[in-house]
Amino acid sequence: MNLCYPRLTRGDAGALHATLQTAYASGGVAALTERVQFDHERKVPVATGRIATPDEIKQARETVIGEVAEWLDEAHLTNLQRTELDARLGRVLHHALEIVPADAAHEGTWSFLTLVVFPDVAAIRFPDFHVDRFVGTPRNALRRTWQRFELLGDLPEPSAGGLGEDELVGLLERTQLVRNRALARALASRVMAYTGTKRSQWARDLYKIATFQSGLRLLDAFDHDEIDSFVASLDPSPAHATVE
Repeated sequence: MNLCYPRLTRGDAGALHATLQTAYASGGVAALTERVQFDHERKVPVATGRIATPDEIKQARETVIGEVAEWLDEAHLTNLQRTELDARLGRVLHHALEIVPADAAHEGTWSFLTLVVFPDVAAIRFPDFHVDRFVGTPRNALRRTWQRFELLGDLPEPSAGGLGEDELVGLLERTQLVRNRALARALASRVMAYTGTKRSQWARDLYKIATFQSGLRLLDAFDHDEIDSFVASLDPSPAHATVE
């Protein structure tokens, strides 16, 4: 079953974010939980696809909360807890939402899910309540974890030697790379295998040269072995670095 979800416009999302931020400042996570809904009067119609019903959205929330409930009462998360929450949240969202990937590319979809259905979960992860984490931009609290699991699947999490936050963001924000799942996974694997110093900087240089070099090749026609060979051939050393 593949579902689409209601959407919010950027303006409506911004207004709702401000309202929830005020509620959070006075009542904490509990105040956000009280405001959870499964529909919204300002939702934007979606032209194609089967839209999840309020009952289905409620079920998705119950499934997600069942996986992350242990963090709901935490006043402050440690770095390890944030890493574990991101990993578990991405996995359970991917399972529970059953979202059409094309729908998951829409900002309004994640604005609705974050601000209407999961505002308390987003606030646990990002208590500073920055708007970018609640409106459905690529840095959205839910979208980033769903996309990581969609793209990288069962690759190791940061706590097990996987990609760190900066390394992950640097990859996910390069559309030219992540639109090819095999390429993204190969790049992630190469970063995780790197044993030198300043890995995050090395990863950024790798992504830069991969973006440049992939523009010169039709990588969509490559098989997995050819993708792996292409990534292995990239040299992100300063002498070979390119400008984005």
